Amino acid sequence: MLVAFLWLSGAAAAETFSELTLRQNMQTHPDWSVLFMDVKVLEEGKERICTTTMVYAVSDEGGRAIWFAPFVLIRPGTYTVTNVHCEHTARLNGKFARFRVGRNEIINAGRLVIDFTKGPMTLFERRKFSARTGVEDLGARAIQSATDRLPSVFPKATKRYMTPNPATSGKRPS
Repeated sequence: MLVAFLWLSGAAAAETFSELTLRQNMQTHPDWSVLFMDVKVLEEGKERICTTTMVYAVSDEGGRAIWFAPFVLIRPGTYTVTNVHCEHTARLNGKFARFRVGRNEIINAGRLVIDFTKGPMTLFERRKFSARTGVEDLGARAIQSATDRLPSVFPKATKRYMTPNPATSGKRPS
């Protein structure tokens, strides 16, 4: 379905560079899906600006997915977001959220929100953190980027939001 949609939309209108690249990649991986996702990082409730955000997710089958943009071409599976690197702010490791992607789908997984607090710094150990997680709709910048890059694909995305880790989801105590 996605391959046919991309093939037909490419013939009907001028494609963006991202749409052309996606269509070419779908020819190599016809069962893979397009996933839209965003991350918002807060430190003790204050939003941090990430010049670049890298998100790592591991599938239950052992594969890894890495992305920087608000979308990625991804193989079917169930994934756990295990690392978020907000450049110049934090490198956060944990089991933050899970999501599922089927074959040949266009999915809007929403925006993962991580509100973290740094632990004390010690001489012999890496600094630890505690975090609360949640999921909300994609941010305005991610929506604009997805609309600009994939104008014929993004509107077709099905909302299937990530599920935050129950151990860390909810509001931070006041």
